[in-house]
Amino acid sequence: MPCLPLRSLSIEASAALAKLEKFFMSRPAFLIAYSGGMDSSFLAIAASRYASTAYRAVLVNSPFTSAEEMQIARHTATIYRLNYEEIGANPLLADEVVQNDPQRCYHCKKLIFNKLLELVRPEETICEGSVIDDETDYRPGKQAIKELKICSPLHECGFSKAIISEILTAEGATGVVRPGQSCLATRIATGTPITPAALEQIAAGEEMLRRAGLSFFRLRHHGNLARLEVAPGQRHRALDIAAALAEDFAKIGFKHVCIDITGYRRGSMNR
Repeated sequence: MPCLPLRSLSIEASAALAKLEKFFMSRPAFLIAYSGGMDSSFLAIAASRYASTAYRAVLVNSPFTSAEEMQIARHTATIYRLNYEEIGANPLLADEVVQNDPQRCYHCKKLIFNKLLELVRPEETICEGSVIDDETDYRPGKQAIKELKICSPLHECGFSKAIISEILTAEGATGVVRPGQSCLATRIATGTPITPAALEQIAAGEEMLRRAGLSFFRLRHHGNLARLEVAPGQRHRALDIAAALAEDFAKIGFKHVCIDITGYRRGSMNR
């Protein structure tokens, strides 16, 4: 990430960036929980800028992350020359995650960050990419982060998604600016057990929709029915695409496909 004069940014962005620089200068080394999403990518890029080589960006490969998201994360790490490594983890080995109760995100986050804690070196501070926007969402995983004493520097320094987008855009890193992509498990209703087959169906269906031209959506899994939540301006296009892909959806196990007229709703599968 090239250095950018703070005067080219808003007052809020400049203040947040100055605080983040101070955070990175105050500790010897860092382990960044890296997913390839906008927030964690920004945090990893900032670490490479302010901490030089005294950081590691660790990507966790699990069944809850689609192949496309993994590819994007690897590509971003390559483009920005991140000090990057990848580990595997399978939350489906934990019964409390598979059961998919209202605390599923808590159990999953605890499992993933305990995995990272096994890797951390004595001089490293583990950091993750939560921002202030996350306070308005139902995220039981935040409790696991708190219990395990994981640092959230973006949140602590006052970063919102809008501020991160502003800085990345100003610095020419527009390829990192994109909507948030929650894990595949969020497509399955709370209380419905999570299976590898369901996750594979969701990933395959969403990949077909992306290739057909939809840019922001969720495929909600209801057994043999796929319910599509899309951005308001894409409803009519989504209807045409769903009709064209009906046979392909049937081949992966969805006998029925419908468009939710209320559009995308964050956390719509929470109970």
